[in-house]
Amino acid sequence: MAGPGQIPGRYNLVIKGAYDTFDHQVPIAEFIEQLRSDDVPNELCVVGLEDAFEEDELIDQLALEMDKRANDLEYQSPTIQFAIEGSFHRTGKTYDLRYDGTLYSLRDVFGSQMDRKEDGDWLVVPF
Repeated sequence: MAGPGQIPGRYNLVIKGAYDTFDHQVPIAEFIEQLRSDDVPNELCVVGLEDAFEEDELIDQLALEMDKRANDLEYQSPTIQFAIEGSFHRTGKTYDLRYDGTLYSLRDVFGSQMDRKEDGDWLVVPF
């Protein structure tokens, strides 16, 4: 059975330190390359999303590649975590990331189908 923050076939967005994360951790740019080359491991933790929001082009590339690979990821069903610094805040039907005093729209990257799990330190998003 999958542990908290580790549901297969979904993006698991967890606040760093709130849940166990996978040892295999990669920055955003490397994850984008894995998506492009169809080389996403079965278990993966992506780090640095909070800093990537400072670079609009990087966030746009991430969102584009995630969208392009969604069907493949659904079929392959890996477990992908995003370990994030900050906190989640509900905004209407979606969530924002509060980091370093700024709110960033998670919808821009993950779309609007986010479900909050447990005590709020974990979001689940379909590929």
